[in-house]
Amino acid sequence: MTFSPLVLIHFLAGSVGILAGFMVFFLPKYSSSHKIAGNTFLIAMLILGLTSVYVAYSRTIFLSLINGVFICYLLATSYMTIKRKAGCYGYFEQLALVVVVAVAIMYFTFGIQAAHSATGKLHGFVPQIFYFFGGVATLAAMLDFRMIYCGGLDGRQRIIRHVWRMCFPLFMATAAFFLGQAKFFPEAVRKIELLAIPVILVILFSGFWLIRIKLSNFIYVSNQE
Repeated sequence: MTFSPLVLIHFLAGSVGILAGFMVFFLPKYSSSHKIAGNTFLIAMLILGLTSVYVAYSRTIFLSLINGVFICYLLATSYMTIKRKAGCYGYFEQLALVVVVAVAIMYFTFGIQAAHSATGKLHGFVPQIFYFFGGVATLAAMLDFRMIYCGGLDGRQRIIRHVWRMCFPLFMATAAFFLGQAKFFPEAVRKIELLAIPVILVILFSGFWLIRIKLSNFIYVSNQE
């Protein structure tokens, strides 16, 4: 089976992003290795999101197209959260709010189209998948609005925003790689109970860190402060 150069870049970026994302969970915080893994994850996942938009558009795969935009939005807002000074926001955050509202509307629109189609699917995806991601996008939009209304974030809430917006793209990429592309794995491991393990680990590790941050005095200090 042959792949176009862009599809190959998309695959490699996703693979590097997933590996770097798992490394971030385990490397010591504030260490140089943690920073390198984090930056590698950010760059690889941005490439994954951007190439996903193009590949999905050329193949008319609406879910992957919106997911690509959503991944880029989550990564960009997560990055800006730690680059902004505490208690501040700017035009970027206002524009990001507009983008995620549009993303949520598209998710629900395509979900409704899938629900009313003859097959009950849209390009192979059931409406519940669109509704799930639409719900997450709606939550992100509500949190963006609250952040802007409050004039920014500081302390624990700031790092929570950073972490979950990095973890969810990792969940999306891991699910798409191991579950969405199961047919490319050897038949011996092509079992849902095996391929779901990395996805479950992402959920568990993400939940662990969010709870730990919520219940501790873990505070991130950016270079801008």
